[in-house]
Amino acid sequence: MVELIKGLAQVRDALSLIAFLSLVALVAFRTKTVPELFFGLLRDKLTRQEFSKLLGRAMTLTTVGFVLLVALAGLSQYLHSQTQPNALTVTDLRRELAIEKASEDQKIRAEAQYRQAMDWLRERDFNRAIASLQDSIKAVPTLTAQEMLTYLYRQQHDYSSAQTVWEAAEKTARSRGDAIALARLDNSTVPPTLPDVEGEHDLIGAKTPLPDGGNNYESAATIPPGLYECVTDACSGSWYKVSLRTGQRLRIKFRKPPSWSLTGVALYGVNGESLDQKGAPPGSARGNVGGEAKIDQIDWVAKASGWHYLRVVADKESVYLIQIL
Repeated sequence: MVELIKGLAQVRDALSLIAFLSLVALVAFRTKTVPELFFGLLRDKLTRQEFSKLLGRAMTLTTVGFVLLVALAGLSQYLHSQTQPNALTVTDLRRELAIEKASEDQKIRAEAQYRQAMDWLRERDFNRAIASLQDSIKAVPTLTAQEMLTYLYRQQHDYSSAQTVWEAAEKTARSRGDAIALARLDNSTVPPTLPDVEGEHDLIGAKTPLPDGGNNYESAATIPPGLYECVTDACSGSWYKVSLRTGQRLRIKFRKPPSWSLTGVALYGVNGESLDQKGAPPGSARGNVGGEAKIDQIDWVAKASGWHYLRVVADKESVYLIQIL
């Protein structure tokens, strides 16, 4: 059934169907039986009434065949759209949730987290979108969320996680007997071998010493995009600011020192409101240090133009890459 659906999905218009059936007819006439049967009828003597009756039947069958061709073409268009990766929408999610044996609270949370993931995705924040989809699946495992999560993992080149989620989605589809879902999943199979992907090395190379920062919003120092390293013991608590226009993306990627130390950054908006925070939060005590040489980042799309403020927590040898995209 899955192979039949995949085959029909490849025929997307009536002309393709006619071409396909014409090929079948050509193959049939290359046999011995079909030509003998067809031309044998022509050799028979037919009365005018018999010929008229035969012609009427042929016209009727032709009309029925044309209607079937149009219907089959429409079906193939539908199957093609439904078997493409990421074909599912919030409407499909709701349809799944309606038949799931879960509490209303779980269903509400699953849909809310999926919607939140779509919002993060529109802002190109893949990490948060992935986290929201994981929460949606934890509430109620749905094919809609699982397939979208597989897609996002592939976009992030995390093929191991993509394979795990893909297998869970296939298991769900098989348990439901959903042939269309299985065909769609077959079209988005995770490659069995990982592609050769060059590793990122944007935190390696010549660095500029992290400049002296301010003590608050008003005294925050302007910091241009670049690769910085804290070279003193006085970086923590420093305030900086960057100017963003609406729609610009600010990316702050940072790496903790090879030793157990504190590194983090907090991002604030044009009016000083908290927007995001990663790594060690401002005011962290030394006893809260995490693992060494850990990498984290903030991705933020500006919703308003103006100065955006950064407050860093940086022990010596902390590295920061600031980009405006």
